[in-house]
Amino acid sequence: MDDSLKAALLGLVQGLSEFLPISSSAHLHALHHVLDFKDQPIAFDLALHLATLAAVILYFRKEIWTVLRTSTRWPVLLRIVVATVPIAIAGLLLKDVRENAPAWIPVLGWAVSGVYLLLLGRARGGTQVYASAPLRVALGVGAAQALSILPGMSRSGTTITAGIWSGLSRDEAARFSFFLSIAAIVLASLAKARDLAKLSLSGTELSGLWASAAIGMPVAFATGMAAIHLLLRVVRGASFHRFGWYNLLAAGVYGGYLIVVG
Repeated sequence: MDDSLKAALLGLVQGLSEFLPISSSAHLHALHHVLDFKDQPIAFDLALHLATLAAVILYFRKEIWTVLRTSTRWPVLLRIVVATVPIAIAGLLLKDVRENAPAWIPVLGWAVSGVYLLLLGRARGGTQVYASAPLRVALGVGAAQALSILPGMSRSGTTITAGIWSGLSRDEAARFSFFLSIAAIVLASLAKARDLAKLSLSGTELSGLWASAAIGMPVAFATGMAAIHLLLRVVRGASFHRFGWYNLLAAGVYGGYLIVVG
C-alpha cells in the first residue's frame, strides 16, 4: 500500500476509534495483521496521539478554561488523578502484554465490549455530576479504564459505561471520560516520547516520518473532532449501547478471518 494512503488510513482509524467505544488498539492490531502493515515508527504513533490530544483539548477548550478558572478545578483535578492512577499502573505493568498481544485478544476484547455495551441499554444513568461524585466513583471509573490496556476493551466504552452504572448522568459520564482521555493520551505520549528519545533516526527516516505525519495528523485531528461530537450526541440520545452490536460484529468478522486465514 502507498505510504500516503497508509498514513491517511491509520490517521482515520486512530481519530475515530480513539474516542468512539470501538477500541483503537484492536483496530490497529487488526489492520497490521490483515493488511500486513509493519509496526509503525514510534514517532508516527506519537504524532497521531498528539493530533487526537489536540482534538479533545480544542473541542472542550471552553469547559477546560471554565474549570481552571473556578473553584471547581481542585475537585475535578483530584477526580481525574484518582481515576488515572489505575491505568498508569496497568500501563507500566502490562506494556509488553499490550504490545505483543496474541491475535485472538482483540476478538475477545471486542466480544466482551459488545456484551457490556448492550447491557448498558438497560441503565438510565443517574443525576450525579462528575465534579462532586464520591472519590470511589472516580476510582471505579479509573479501574474500568485500566481494562482498556487490552486490545478490544475500548477506553471510552469502559469509562462511560462505568460512569453511568455508578450514577453519573449520561452526559456527565461522557464528559468525565473525555477529561480522562486527556490524561491518558498525555501519559501514552510521554511513554512514546521516552522510547523515541532512545532511538537515533537517519535523515531519510526523519524525512519519511515528516511526510507521513503531515498526512496522518490532520486526518486524525479532523476525525477525532467528528468522533467526539458524534459520541456526545449518541450518549445524550441514549443509543450509546448500540455500539455493542458493532463490537460483536467486529469480533465475529475478525475471528472468522483468523480461523480461515490464520
